[in-house]
Amino acid sequence: MTMKKHSGFTLVELLMTLVIAAIILTIGFPGLRTLIQRNRITTVNNELVSVLHVARSEAIRQNASACVCPSDDVTQAVPVCSGAAAWEVGVIAFLDINGNCVLEAGAPPDVLLKVWNGSDYVGQMTVRNDNASINATNTIVFNSRGEPQINGVSQQGVFSISDDRGLLADANGKSTTASAVILGVSGQVRTSRLASLITYTAP
Repeated sequence: MTMKKHSGFTLVELLMTLVIAAIILTIGFPGLRTLIQRNRITTVNNELVSVLHVARSEAIRQNASACVCPSDDVTQAVPVCSGAAAWEVGVIAFLDINGNCVLEAGAPPDVLLKVWNGSDYVGQMTVRNDNASINATNTIVFNSRGEPQINGVSQQGVFSISDDRGLLADANGKSTTASAVILGVSGQVRTSRLASLITYTAP
């Protein structure tokens, strides 16, 4: 009766495998991190655009004012505006029946339209606006025509979405590390990667 030979890895083969794996991880990890960061920027960009779109369209549809503001307690039954300039903490949009930009159960009650819980990104990225009128109250008000105005003053402006990599741009002047959400005078919202539009603010 012949004994079966069991083949396995030698210590040298195992060490060589580990060395090759380490080299592959070293080469691939920076690229993976960049991809994750780019996806985070895109996610925040899309969420902010969605919140603004919903608020504007409902203001027009309901012939009422709609308010958008940063909120750090979006999981509450009645979230409140944070009053801070940090929009990355989270954002709420609601129909604002009495025009005070406070979500309340009046008669008739305000209506919560959409929430975005941005708390996962606090400390990793910033979302800031360059409009003095927006920053004075840290709110955006859409009137019944869908225009962003507060006390008759236009709130058109640019949200800069940035992380800790700094504002880097390619040869075409487009940012590879940040994004801009542009709120127009008529309330239209668009996205841009042009570095010239982005005000970098580090987390």
